[in-house]
Amino acid sequence: MHKIKYAYSILSIYFRKSSSLAFFLQRGTSPSPLPSPPYRGRGKRRGGICSLIFSQDVLCYYVIKQYIKEIRQLDIETVVIIVYSTFILLFGIYLRRMHFVFSGREELFLDRLIIMGILYGLSPLPLFFLFKRKPKDYGINLGRVKQWLKEVAVFYLIMLLILLVVFKFTDIKHYYPLYRKAARGMNYFLLYQGIQLFHMFAWEFFFRGFMLFGLEKKFGKASILVQTIPFAIMHYRKKPIEAYGSIFAGIFLGILGLRSRSFLPCALLHFLVALSADILGILF
Repeated sequence: MHKIKYAYSILSIYFRKSSSLAFFLQRGTSPSPLPSPPYRGRGKRRGGICSLIFSQDVLCYYVIKQYIKEIRQLDIETVVIIVYSTFILLFGIYLRRMHFVFSGREELFLDRLIIMGILYGLSPLPLFFLFKRKPKDYGINLGRVKQWLKEVAVFYLIMLLILLVVFKFTDIKHYYPLYRKAARGMNYFLLYQGIQLFHMFAWEFFFRGFMLFGLEKKFGKASILVQTIPFAIMHYRKKPIEAYGSIFAGIFLGILGLRSRSFLPCALLHFLVALSADILGILF
């Protein structure tokens, strides 16, 4: 028992010494001389506990002050974009499916596409006013149209060949279209593609517009890699071959967006690939 009391006294002295030095070094003064270690006894033990609590408070104050100093050195817009986009993606994951436009059970998927499209498309808008940004600063413009039209055409043909091989030799053909009624008639198919077009443009604006161009100011071309991470993770419910492929797709679409200075070619290419996947899923 005496050994425990002695160890406690030594610990109390250590905390007082380290925290008081840290506190007074910030003020440019010398710390007051340390009192002698507490002796055995009830009153002395209470004094040791009080001094330990006080020293911990001073230490916490010093640590928090240092962390605030570190946070102030960060670029505020970069911090807000990363934290805000992470919150939006998590909110979308935990958001329950609900009826919004349609009423059938199978149409819950269409309602979710609409709701998430609104969320991805509108959620970044408050930051336009917060940081006084113009739409083109987040990739909302036509960009280099003549250049990206050619690139989209070439890369779409490449992706179409890849899709033909994948659908021929894997079971992914049974996975598309995601909205099963799209295979039952042209009306369902056109309805689904119209909603998917809206969702794809909102989705691409969030990743290849808001995140890509918003982080380019701080990270430069490395913003391509930053936005690829959450983009690939959001494919966790897809088939493994598509989920792993989304890593390379995120990098490629990021390069296309920065070269074009617009998110529009990324949205167009992504939609055309998704449309082709649905058609091949019905044909195969």
